[in-house]
Amino acid sequence: MSSGEIKLSVKWIAVELLVMALIGLVFGLLGPFGTYAMPAALRLAYWVGFIIIGYAIFRPVSISAGWLRETVGIPVWAAELLATAVAALPLTFLIGFAISGMRFDPEFLGDRFILLYLQCAAIGFGIFLFMRMLFGPEERLVKSAQQDKNMEQPPEKPASEKMGSTETESKKPVRAKLHDRLSPGFSSPITALGVEDHYVRVHSAERDEMLLLRLSDAIKEMEPMEGMQVHRSWWVARDAILTSKRDGRNLRLSLSGGLEVPVSRAYVTKLKQMGWI
Repeated sequence: MSSGEIKLSVKWIAVELLVMALIGLVFGLLGPFGTYAMPAALRLAYWVGFIIIGYAIFRPVSISAGWLRETVGIPVWAAELLATAVAALPLTFLIGFAISGMRFDPEFLGDRFILLYLQCAAIGFGIFLFMRMLFGPEERLVKSAQQDKNMEQPPEKPASEKMGSTETESKKPVRAKLHDRLSPGFSSPITALGVEDHYVRVHSAERDEMLLLRLSDAIKEMEPMEGMQVHRSWWVARDAILTSKRDGRNLRLSLSGGLEVPVSRAYVTKLKQMGWI
């Protein structure tokens, strides 16, 4: 699962909202940026409310920044700075609208707007750093969500009850939707997908074949096989991974059939968190 497929559990959303509310209370008590002159109750409501609203804006943009980071390989801090710059803009408009008495004030679109925008961006990036220190990398959310999903699944049947069906299924190769695009002789399980110009080379342990297709579209057709994109140009099937090895500062996966696939640094932690290497 890539970080672009992250689905936060209800538990994690509740935890993050609670932390946001606590941060809002702290800001409300301190009264920064000239808000201390407001009545205490109004000041607390102001900060808690806008921190929660900011979370609702910043969180989806932050997830999108994770997709961008994996796609182009930019550092985490650069992706979050970009997300902060984007998300702070609508939040600034909302706060400015409230400050202006719930009406649009053209005079607000000057130096006051720029100052408020910088304040929103600084608070947003500061909260990101705080949340990362508190909860760690985003991959922990993926791992927690997977654990929750595993707990929700019913217990497996005893081996005696499923032995017959298991033996039959183990003899049948896993067939992905992408097999329908391949030649009839390509019946082996797909081990990897690699980009070559405008084509995708489909690998198995015995053979490979080229398709005029985008990697993202090919990955969508890999269901029900379990796998992960590990590089901007590579997707691998989990069952095909034999070992991993270091090549200087880089990591490579050795797959069944002898193929070796490079792993981008952005994916190394995720592979370790999910127990694939």
